[in-house]
Amino acid sequence: MDAITAIQRRTSVRRFRPDPVPRDVIERLLDCAVRAPNHKLTEPWRFAVLTGAARDRYAAMRARQRLARFSAPDGEEARSAADKMRRETEETPAIVVVVCAVSPDERTREEDFAAAMMATANLLIAAASLGLGTYLRTGSIMQDPEVEALVGLEQGFRVVGVVSLGYPASEEPPRRRRPAAELTRWVQG
Repeated sequence: MDAITAIQRRTSVRRFRPDPVPRDVIERLLDCAVRAPNHKLTEPWRFAVLTGAARDRYAAMRARQRLARFSAPDGEEARSAADKMRRETEETPAIVVVVCAVSPDERTREEDFAAAMMATANLLIAAASLGLGTYLRTGSIMQDPEVEALVGLEQGFRVVGVVSLGYPASEEPPRRRRPAAELTRWVQG
């Protein structure tokens, strides 16, 4: 599938078939990711791919974090939500954790973050072009010290996104987006 079709068809996928994503396919996606523009060729991105037992450890971390959101973490509702979170994560064939360098220079730090997110977009589009589904997550899990330890986060880096990756369990049409024409101002002169 060509890039434009992949972009137009891409949607966030929450449920995956149990089929593993072959390592060479994931490597191909990461090779696409690192083709993203990056100012002064800083190549600020790093990736950790979680499968098998590593993915299951991450699933347990997500479940614990979900429990912590409840005022009564021992309650049935909290346990049910945590179990669902664990199960969904364990049923995800691969998880790609996107990491970015944190420059002491504010401008470089912003440019590097943008580059890491463009690399993530490349990964999502490349995955869609190969018939794979993805779901990009951000949020508090990215600052969890256990997650940082799991992925071997080095000093001077931070997690900027977590991508669930696999073959979609079902096909979903992309969600509606406002047309670009409604969001664009043409400036001349």
